[in-house]
Amino acid sequence: MNTIGIISEYNPFHKGHAYQLEQLNTMHPDSIRIAIMSGSFVQRGEPAYFSKFDRSRWAILSGVDVVIELPIIYSLGSAEIFSTGAIRLMKALHINAISFGTEVDDSPLLKQAAALMNSLECQILIRKELQKGASYGSALRQILNSVIPNGSTLSNSPNAILALEYLRSASRHYPEIQWIPIHRTSNHHDALLQTAALPSGTALRHALQQGQRISEYVPRAISADINEIISQGKYTDYERYENLLLGIHRLLSIQDLSTLADFTEGIEHRWHTMTAEPSWSDVKENIKTKRYTYARIQRMAAYGALHITKELQRHAHIEGPQYARLLAFNNRGRQWLKAATLSIPLIQKWAKAPSIVSSLGKDLLRLDELATDLQAYTFKSESYRTGRIDYTYSPQYINI
Repeated sequence: MNTIGIISEYNPFHKGHAYQLEQLNTMHPDSIRIAIMSGSFVQRGEPAYFSKFDRSRWAILSGVDVVIELPIIYSLGSAEIFSTGAIRLMKALHINAISFGTEVDDSPLLKQAAALMNSLECQILIRKELQKGASYGSALRQILNSVIPNGSTLSNSPNAILALEYLRSASRHYPEIQWIPIHRTSNHHDALLQTAALPSGTALRHALQQGQRISEYVPRAISADINEIISQGKYTDYERYENLLLGIHRLLSIQDLSTLADFTEGIEHRWHTMTAEPSWSDVKENIKTKRYTYARIQRMAAYGALHITKELQRHAHIEGPQYARLLAFNNRGRQWLKAATLSIPLIQKWAKAPSIVSSLGKDLLRLDELATDLQAYTFKSESYRTGRIDYTYSPQYINI
């Protein structure tokens, strides 16, 4: 049974995601489409706008066959940790191919750039730029521009850069996996709805936070459901989240901070000082440098809130995913689940999960649970701030 994996956040699910699935259905109608989806927190370092349970349902209603949660230790990591965790999870599920959206669908160019990123030459050049105070992303874009012919077409394309991280991780951990690039025309970071026929997730989140309706930008099959969730207040209130972050980080000592993932070069001293600022926005502004971007600061803040340490992140990065948490599936997905032989445990009932995973797996399960509870605590409506939701949830079977 052929399977296609899609590394996703669906934050929120929109017509651009539906377009990718439509293309895959046209090209590979008999393949099972499996989404490896970030759970309660996303790679930009904050809670997803909607719960993983709602987002996985919308994915199934829009053409995905199975949704598997990417554990938060990977979904909250750097581009390398994020992509490596997802690729290794695909390998454990024996997924045959990976599909990704990219502004540049020139496979030879992508392959050349991915090989460069894995080379010792590139790593030395990146380290030199980091020593000058550049961020990893800036250093990588500069090297692509200077080393690869037409490298600027990649460096100016956010989706292509992310695709390169997937391919780089695949070449290291799962070289047998096939690639299915889907050409993407919209800008991944564009904050305006009107600038593209298929607006970015960034634009949609911005519109949602401004109280705008996004019905015309999401598939018709899920539009009413999304509107209902919004009317109920079952979504992240980012002001509430940032107030919570400031409170948590004021309670952390310099020693506490020094143990957290990504806290390097003595940044914990400035971080500790700046938490005396009156708002989280002020904290970020006073910490930000070329090296410490807003996204990196947000990830570091989430590490503090969830107590993700250097040691735990390092261990998880070395060992890879310890389980596959099933969130939702349809009838085609059910057939695959019956036939699949997985290399790691499949989690369906949360209460039983600790008894079938490794010691590291237990630590990662606990993080996923904390992340779900923390996101729920930030929801707009008090009615949906209940904790321990993972224990009440069974994978959604949607017969479509």
